[in-house]
Amino acid sequence: MFTTDVVIVGGGPAGAAIALALAGRGISPIILEAHSESQMKVGECLPPTINPLLDHLGLTERLRRRGNLPCYGNRFVWGSNSIEERDFIFGTTGPGWRLDRAAFEDELMQAATEAGARWHYDRRLMSCSREKDMRFKLTVRGLKGIETYRSNFVVDATGRAARVAGSLGARRFIYDRLVGVAGTFPDVSHGTEEDSFTLVEAVSSGWWYSSRLPGGKLIAVYMTDGDLLDRAVLHSTDHWLALLKQATHTAERVRKYGSGSPSQPRILPAHTVRLTKVAGEGWLAVGDSAVAYDPLASHGIAMAMGSGFNAASNIIDYLSGHDDALRSYEDLIDRAFAQYLLMHHDAYLHESRWSNELFWRRRHGPALMSDSDTRMTNTPKALANYAEGVR
Repeated sequence: MFTTDVVIVGGGPAGAAIALALAGRGISPIILEAHSESQMKVGECLPPTINPLLDHLGLTERLRRRGNLPCYGNRFVWGSNSIEERDFIFGTTGPGWRLDRAAFEDELMQAATEAGARWHYDRRLMSCSREKDMRFKLTVRGLKGIETYRSNFVVDATGRAARVAGSLGARRFIYDRLVGVAGTFPDVSHGTEEDSFTLVEAVSSGWWYSSRLPGGKLIAVYMTDGDLLDRAVLHSTDHWLALLKQATHTAERVRKYGSGSPSQPRILPAHTVRLTKVAGEGWLAVGDSAVAYDPLASHGIAMAMGSGFNAASNIIDYLSGHDDALRSYEDLIDRAFAQYLLMHHDAYLHESRWSNELFWRRRHGPALMSDSDTRMTNTPKALANYAEGVR
């Protein structure tokens, strides 16, 4: 049996950020991580807006030492056939980052552990419940069998599944069906000029994302709705490459920097989803557990770490007896999500070349779905009203 003030379920960027922030303020949380190593994820780049937080957490030099590379801007083929560019060089926070994702998450874990957090790998949550004394009891399948954890506070950092919050009565609103099908190519640049920009390219059935990563690899991800995806692309690299050829600029980039056959394409969830309730008595959700964003917004890792960092202060205030601390956290998440909905809708409206295709019709119109019985709308008027309501 393990007893602690705070248990964090999930050791990704959100869980690691909250663990690091808590440990830096004298609370030694336990992190329950289901996997023994980092899993492949689409978000391989960080925007410049995360740099102040990285500096504050003492992570900037760690990233440089591990070979993570700068990202100097974004290129996009969106709304027309020409490439447009957004350069980071004129920003106040410097360039972004192209990540070795496994090394990045390892550095987060190391920093949090050095600060006093305790990492428990290969622990899969089985149940989470409140006891009579209002403490939480978590039953976990560990390396040597069933383990029990008791804590005063629980953080859900389990990603889009939001397993802890779900067990405590929260529901999810799912806004779309977006998935990514990712493949990586070995490097063949042989010393040719560096390309440090990400590239987003719209196509009739969705869009493509690509970036060069540390070690010379190039990642390319096809984004579409799961029900529109020909499942053959998951079993045949040739089918995935055939789709890639339809994205002119992305295919050219692969020809220039990619080598041979890509890795076996892998499907990854990318839909927008949020909890009906992101915090409750003695618990809160962070990162993708609270709100998961469309990768087009480039919010994923940065928002996960930001919400984790802010949540640490709310948890400390709550444990110190401030009953309204969790409500302020909910307000923060609500305001951020309201602005995201407006930006998300405007971004997809900007691409009108295939307005009759189902993928784009879904994003230009009012259809949203949920795994509850409640339906929502993303028309501009409804989104504006929602945003105004949470300001």
